[in-house]
Amino acid sequence: MKIEDDDQLIVSGINVTPLVDIMMVLLIIFMVTASFVSEQGLKVELPKSVTNEKAPSPAITVALDKDLNLRLMKKDVTLEELKNAMNREAKLDPGVKVLLKAQKDIPYYKVAEVLDAIKSGGVSKVALAVEKK
Repeated sequence: MKIEDDDQLIVSGINVTPLVDIMMVLLIIFMVTASFVSEQGLKVELPKSVTNEKAPSPAITVALDKDLNLRLMKKDVTLEELKNAMNREAKLDPGVKVLLKAQKDIPYYKVAEVLDAIKSGGVSKVALAVEKK
């Protein structure tokens, strides 16, 4: 007895290769776009400069806004908490880089206080963020 009917030759398994391919593409797209998300939650209007260098990457972002709110990455901190966090980071990675984003019209002594807290925490590589004119 010979089966010549195409209905009898139905494949009952699922081919997961296209599904895996699609999931890998989605994962790659997610990873690439996640790197473009801003690390900072505070709106900071940066001072303008004629010369502009690229920010060190990867870098820990510290922001100081016009209301003198201090933020480490996306978390509000005090100067003492910032110093302790920098101490922990410097112990984990002695070459850690910090990017300081400070509002352009805040008093200079406040920026100096934040820089002092970062440096006294053991971090030696600090960059100040500016916008190009």
